Amino acid sequence: MKRTPDAKLGRRGRPPGAGGALERLWRSERGSVTIEFVVIVPLMLLVLLGFTELYLYMRTVSIVEHTAFTLADSIGQMQQVIDDNTTSNSNNLGSIWNAAAVLAMPNALQAKGGVIVTSVCDQSTACTTPILPPSQTWGAGTAQIAWQRKAPWTASGMTSFVTKTSVLPKTWPFRSGDSAVVVEVFYSYTPFAMTAPFWTNAPGKQTIYQRVYVRQRDGQPLLLKAAS
Repeated sequence: MKRTPDAKLGRRGRPPGAGGALERLWRSERGSVTIEFVVIVPLMLLVLLGFTELYLYMRTVSIVEHTAFTLADSIGQMQQVIDDNTTSNSNNLGSIWNAAAVLAMPNALQAKGGVIVTSVCDQSTACTTPILPPSQTWGAGTAQIAWQRKAPWTASGMTSFVTKTSVLPKTWPFRSGDSAVVVEVFYSYTPFAMTAPFWTNAPGKQTIYQRVYVRQRDGQPLLLKAAS
């Protein structure tokens, strides 16, 4: 006697509801589009987020470099700096800090960064008489720190790489009577800024740093004048 399948079972001996909905979804055009959407869209968003983060990082690095170079070029044309954190005078340190913050926009340098300015002179001249008499010849000088100041809002942990034992690079041609200025700019960069409110422990936080050396245009050491 020929055995017939149970009427309550499907063609393969299983209830119609078991996997039937998934099979119908897979075979239908609408189901295929839905599955492709669920798989492809998250990948596209991930790639878009990656490109956005790469752009933001490169832009921040470029802004920090621009800030350091522009600030160093401006200070290199000064003859003296006033040790005053106000902006009442263009030669005040306060004006320099304010200029750095403006140059670094849209990055909030005052909230997440810092600026350090160091004046360097030749030890043999005591930072007072850099011009050699005609009878002397230009020999190798010994660089020393004349003074160093940092912006009052410089974030903690951002310390200068210009020290007594490491004033200038070994390749810097520092001669007798020379002077220089070193500008250091720091910025604490947090990746995935768009998702920071939801991902507070995002990896990759780092400090972007740029150091620029310039010679004084007039050949004189950059003096630090006390505030009046």
